[in-house]
Amino acid sequence: ASGLRHADCVERSELEKRYTDAVIAARDAPGKEGLEVEQTLVRAGAATLEVIDGLRCLCVGAAAPELVVVLYHGYGAHGVEFAALAALLCERLLPRRLQVVLPQCPSGESWFELDVTKYLYAVTMGEAAKARVVRATPNGVPEMRCRQRQFLQTLRRRAGVAPSQICLAGFSQGAMVAVDLALDAPEPCAGVVALSGFVMCVEDWARKLQGKKGLRVLQLHGLEDRTIPYYTAPWLRDLLQTNGARVTFLPQACSHECGPASASAILAFLAGLF
Repeated sequence: ASGLRHADCVERSELEKRYTDAVIAARDAPGKEGLEVEQTLVRAGAATLEVIDGLRCLCVGAAAPELVVVLYHGYGAHGVEFAALAALLCERLLPRRLQVVLPQCPSGESWFELDVTKYLYAVTMGEAAKARVVRATPNGVPEMRCRQRQFLQTLRRRAGVAPSQICLAGFSQGAMVAVDLALDAPEPCAGVVALSGFVMCVEDWARKLQGKKGLRVLQLHGLEDRTIPYYTAPWLRDLLQTNGARVTFLPQACSHECGPASASAILAFLAGLF
């Protein structure tokens, strides 16, 4: 006898999935410092590293959460940059069970095509040029919506939570993703955290906001931000507020980053979502 039991047998499809997941996990891994951060959290039992619907994710916090925060990273960045923030949020909100999921855009790609320079140049060309840019839907946004809709469905099943137990968050381009997905979703989410974000497809967002009256949004933006200048922040705030969202808008004494005061503001906001 080989000593193998029936329980040791694995279907070929499962082996293929494990192989694919391993390839994704290796391909989309962060650099050396980021890997060390991940491994420290995993060894401490504070996080797991998973591939969810084709996206490499660091899942920090409770295994059986009451609230899940999905935090999308910015353009050309890595989700592990927010691992320390995620761990802090989960620790400070105990005994409430929070999980923060940090998905990684595949192969270092952007969530959709984004040319911030074009946006900022349009501002110098007058109101008509600015209006054209913020009305436009960037290339790749429809595909992003489809992909992330499926990802979020899989994530909800995995975590055992309802749409109302999902908070969508993001930094920079990730903030645009979070707002867009919250408005595109058929059911309301718990809330949105937009960190140093920008506006796009404003007419589409304004229309979708009519079905999301009362959506809770925390918007933070650095006063010294030179990547997405602070003067653009009210564009997003006003669009959301005018169309019925409940926006908490807090300028931060920082540049294009998640500054020291951001964690306290995010903690307070999340505590109100349970």
